[in-house]
Amino acid sequence: MTAPAPLADRNIPVSELAAGALCIAASGTFLALAFALPDGHSRGDVGPGALPEQIGIFGLLCSAIYLVLTLRGAFPGVKGKFADAPRALASFAIFALGMIVVPWLGLALSLATAAAGLTLLFQGDRRWLRAAATGITLWLIATLLFQRLLGLPLP
Repeated sequence: MTAPAPLADRNIPVSELAAGALCIAASGTFLALAFALPDGHSRGDVGPGALPEQIGIFGLLCSAIYLVLTLRGAFPGVKGKFADAPRALASFAIFALGMIVVPWLGLALSLATAAAGLTLLFQGDRRWLRAAATGITLWLIATLLFQRLLGLPLP
């Protein structure tokens, strides 16, 4: 294990700090939206917001840990590759577009389509087959498991 670089050699990891701050803002927004969901109707029913609340809290914790590690210099010498990675921007755009079309396609189909599109960004053999398998599998999980088996209402 190597010792951390001296402070004079460190650069301010602006891209990592911005990514961490963006993740905290997104997780906080997600958590606020989860708290806005209605309560359960019967005794013992945790309501539809229980799982999103847990996901939001987990996102906040992970984002905070990432920011602390970044500020402590856990990634010395690793420069951000946002400018070199258009794939990351394309991934964000695909999921943002997927969330925009949820009112028209529904959550299950929107997420399945976005996941299939994201799969196409990765190199390898049989990309279209992998994309189709990913989309169909995600749609089946969302529809059969969450909507039908667990009875969660999906938008």
